Formats: sequence, C-alpha cells, structure tokens
Amino acid sequence: MSGFADQMLLKFSDAAFVTDFLTNRVGLAPILAASYALEDFDLKDLALASVLHAEFASPTLQTIRVKGTEEQIIPSSLRSQMTREFRGYGRLAWVDVTLDVLLATKMQDNRMPIDSITTEQLLDKIGGAATLNELKTKLTAMYSADVVNAMFQKFRITTIAEFKERLNFLVTFLFKEPDPFDGNDPANSHLLRTTVCVNFQPDLNVSQALQNAKLSRSILDGEQEASPAPEGIDPVNKQVFVTVFPDSVAVDGAIPGMTAAAIKTAVQNVFTAEGMIAHFFA
Repeated sequence: MSGFADQMLLKFSDAAFVTDFLTNRVGLAPILAASYALEDFDLKDLALASVLHAEFASPTLQTIRVKGTEEQIIPSSLRSQMTREFRGYGRLAWVDVTLDVLLATKMQDNRMPIDSITTEQLLDKIGGAATLNELKTKLTAMYSADVVNAMFQKFRITTIAEFKERLNFLVTFLFKEPDPFDGNDPANSHLLRTTVCVNFQPDLNVSQALQNAKLSRSILDGEQEASPAPEGIDPVNKQVFVTVFPDSVAVDGAIPGMTAAAIKTAVQNVFTAEGMIAHFFA
C-alpha cells in the first residue's frame, strides 16, 4: 500500500497541481519572502510566471573542501595556500521534489537618489563656541547628548582646537523622493528565479523534519550558485525548503496540551524562523 510520500510524489507530476500547490496552498508570498530581501521595495503584484523545471527524488552529494598550507623547506623556503575539492565524497541529501520557479513581480523602488551634497564648517553652522561646554550644549540641539558624548569620546576631543581638527566638517546629503509607482513601467517589473525544494514528512516528527530540511539546505548551499537578482534585491536563501505534513497528523493532543490549530501554527512558526516553510496538506 502506497504511503503519503508516494501519493504526494505522483500528485506533483501534474502541472496543474503544482501551480495550485505553489499559488493557493503554500502561497507565493512566503516563497518570495524566503528567497529574497525586499527592504527597499514595496511589492505591488506577485504571480507565478512559470515552473521552468521539475525534478523528482533529487540526490545531491556534498563536495568535500579542504583548505591548508603546503610548505617546502629545500632547496628554498616556499609556502603555498591550497584548497582541494573532492566531489561526491560528502554527505548525501535527498529532495523529494525540486521545482525551478519563476516569479513575476511588480515593485515600487523606494530607494531615494541623491539630489545634492553640501559641505560646511560645523562651528559656523552652530554660531561658534568659546568653550567646550558651550560647544557641547549647542551640538545637543542638533544631536542627542549620548551621540555628542560618544563622538567626543571616540575622537578624544578635549579642546575646541581638537574639535576643529577632527570633527568640524558637516556633510549634508539631500535625496529626491522616489517616483510615483507606475505599474506599466517595465522598470518596475522583475522576474525572480527561485528553487523550491519540497520534502514529505508522513508523521508529526517535527524535529526530524527540520533536521532533514536543514541538512539538505546545508549541502545544497555549497553546491549551487544563488539566482541572479536585480540591483537592490538581495537573495536570502538559494533554495526555499517546503516540508509537507499530512493534515491528518495535526489533531488535538497529538502534542500534549495543544489543539490541532495550535500545533499547525507552532510548527509553521518554527520553520518560518529558520527561513523555511511548513505546510499541512489536506
């Protein structure tokens, strides 16, 4: 009799199921969040552009990398630093389903370009100061007292002359406001590529599922290059790991003292904290 993993594996051979799984079940937003950091962008639209490739039961053997120093004493002294690689000799990672996914996004770029740069003498700006205490008092009108004290301590300023020598130069950057978002502007549309690795966990062994996912990610990180991303968008993980549990294992009391809903939420929170995704399939 086939088990949960076999049944799920066969479901993923159907392209329509894969699209539904990514879009409606797991959700594209968690996949994007686990793949890329978008601190300087506001996401306006997200869609599944395509699944470029699907692979089943993918094995990856870790490459062993050894770094060391080789020394030669005669006929002359020589030292060389070396890195050696032994492919296919390390740990083995299995991924049940590997999906090469292309996400279509529209985002507003909130990075503000520099409009102008001005420089001036800081003492002139605050109207001068005859004593160190007066200087500190005037500076605290611009900065907090903690910041002023930290500056004086770091640069060891004990006189007005030392301040003029070490800190008396103010550079002001003025930035332009970002352009209003235009959904029709091609510059706001980006195709982001990510690898979604799906593993099936037939029982509620959360610790084992998390260990398997993290081990696989550790191995694959050393074997794959990060997907290229537009300027300002930083890759977070080379692969997004999704662990699928059967919904039937999350029942009241399966973990003592927890309801089915609490179990699902807690498991999902643990995986999210590790940059991964847990999904309960019904």
